[in-house]
Amino acid sequence: MTIDMTRHSGDKSLPVVECTDSKLQKYRVRTDLRPDYDEETEEQRGVTFIETEFPYKPSMDEVKEFVFAVIDAQTDAKILNGYPFTPDGAEEPIIVWLSKENQTNFSEAHRLQIVPVKFKLNETADKQPVYHVFETFEELDRFYSGGVVYINQCLQEGWAKKDNFDFTPYEQALNPVVSEEATEEVISV
Repeated sequence: MTIDMTRHSGDKSLPVVECTDSKLQKYRVRTDLRPDYDEETEEQRGVTFIETEFPYKPSMDEVKEFVFAVIDAQTDAKILNGYPFTPDGAEEPIIVWLSKENQTNFSEAHRLQIVPVKFKLNETADKQPVYHVFETFEELDRFYSGGVVYINQCLQEGWAKKDNFDFTPYEQALNPVVSEEATEEVISV
């Protein structure tokens, strides 16, 4: 499933599942709802979220697929551009870009113990490359091992989010329970 990770804004009472066209049966499903605060008053003014639209009433399996795809995309994004590595002698960490290609290159240099080795770790805000030369295997090993630990932590966090996700509001929205009293009123009319 391809996910548009654009964050949208809405009212804080916005439902996680909404029928936007009852005649055509179009539904919007939202996830990753986060409070959106007014910077001046610090009061919550609404929520931000990621959503997708279904041209029909989705099944719970489709809702779960969407929610899990969002969590997977967030996990991938965190892995891609979130690993902080502080080179020997540096005071500030470099945020390392862990693309699949870079992960392979780092792994091979580590496996073959190639030093010195120069890698492009990321870019500055103005698109200038950030290079680092690993002069010793100890520094390369610390860098590589730290990256493996970082990736594993990100994966563990993503799996925990998926394992602990509460789908109750989605189930209730898609399958509302009709009370016996409401059913009796309909029958007696």
